[in-house]
Amino acid sequence: MSSEITAENTYAAIDLGSNSFHMAVAGATSTHLQMIDKMRQPVRLGSGLDKDNNITPDTMDRALKCLELFQHRLRGVPSSQIRTVGTNTLRRARNAQEFNQRAESILGAPIDIISGREEARLIYTGIVYGRHDNRKRLVIDIGGGSTELIIGTGINPVIMESVNMGCVSATQKWFSNADANIAKQFDKAIRRSQLELRAITEQYRRSGWEVCIGSSGTIKAVERILVALGHTEHGINSEGLEATRKLLTKKGVSALSDISTISDDRKAVILGGLAVLIATFRSLKIDFMNVSHAALREGVIVDLAGEKLNEHVRHNAITDIQRRFQIDKEQASRVSSTADMIFDSVSKAWGLDDRQHRTALHYACALHEIGLSVAHVQYHKHGDYLLSHADMLGFSRNDQNMLAGLVRNHRRKVALNVANRLSAPHKDRFFHLLVILRLAVLFHRTRQASAAPPITISVTTNSLIITLPHQWLSENPLTHADLISEIGPTKAAGFTLAIHATSLQS
Repeated sequence: MSSEITAENTYAAIDLGSNSFHMAVAGATSTHLQMIDKMRQPVRLGSGLDKDNNITPDTMDRALKCLELFQHRLRGVPSSQIRTVGTNTLRRARNAQEFNQRAESILGAPIDIISGREEARLIYTGIVYGRHDNRKRLVIDIGGGSTELIIGTGINPVIMESVNMGCVSATQKWFSNADANIAKQFDKAIRRSQLELRAITEQYRRSGWEVCIGSSGTIKAVERILVALGHTEHGINSEGLEATRKLLTKKGVSALSDISTISDDRKAVILGGLAVLIATFRSLKIDFMNVSHAALREGVIVDLAGEKLNEHVRHNAITDIQRRFQIDKEQASRVSSTADMIFDSVSKAWGLDDRQHRTALHYACALHEIGLSVAHVQYHKHGDYLLSHADMLGFSRNDQNMLAGLVRNHRRKVALNVANRLSAPHKDRFFHLLVILRLAVLFHRTRQASAAPPITISVTTNSLIITLPHQWLSENPLTHADLISEIGPTKAAGFTLAIHATSLQS
């Protein structure tokens, strides 16, 4: 990789947070990542949900205008090197798909809604990038709607949790009544936040850590407040936190009016954020926290620039699921080998990407029988449910929906509505990969160790002609019947399928 930063080695990450939208642009040189630009807009997505958890029209318009602004800065950055991630609010929003479609049309790149644990992994990745020691760290990130807590050693996160409490949600829930007693509001907010943490408190205390690091807007703002008030020169200490709580209890947010380093939009949610931070300090018995200026978006860029690292994480997630659900790896391997052979025959005509789409196909082959761990009857539907709801590190919700949809449809009728879960880029290739997967599974229905027969495939944009040895078809009448039966489901997926036999050889 060159030491010169050009469009070809520039990467961008957009973090669609519950309080603010962030964008970071970095260049990858031969030795390191160099931050080029950062932008932040206080969109307040988390406070823009109605009673039914739909993003309101005004909030959606505000969010999309922000993305239009970001898009101007992204001109020249290859779309494959832009990643946009959605977090807590988009995980909860019922109309997230509508927002995603409109956002993707602006950015020209998919929106990846990530799980809480995947968010935690990426935060840790961003914070430890460039640190070359093996110290054991506790990392805490307070966002608008959730708080991520990670314990890791060196570059490896070990314990990752996401708790549903953040500066926006806590402020809305506990500090929305301007006439209420602030002291009582603080007591209730801290107590309820500690209850949210109770399930993980013992595990984290028992694990222990050498250094505590905090990140994101709330924690950086609190550090600036403590510095301005003379409680610390850097970082956050427990004494300064408690003193700041007492000050705000007496004077309210107006006590921060002279602190110019805190923006008005941050002051609007600082009471909830401070309550969550105090609860975390008390629950985990933290005395001092260092503050990092890196967070989720930096982790996304590290993942983008270091694809081998990301693929390693995803591979480990697949292997872990195979182990936990006792999937027959030998059968999965047989199916994957045949899928590879079919992929090689059709990829050029269908415009499939050798890395991205082949990898997605491999993952589907590896996990297509996961539902057998629940029941044999309709196990493809059980597999769909398991993969749609699992925490899979390295995978976005789009990735998981793609994987779950392929598993759901690898046998029996094709449920076309499954594709409606997918973003446009994933939907474009879903049925291509599905046809390949279904055929690969079909050839190994007997579960025998023998390889698939010699197969010749002729392909056009929307058709396949499969030619097999006449003798093999005669010796495998059930598979032949399955192939004939597959013509219908293949047509439902948008393709025509024909089965031909070579002439009988003497």
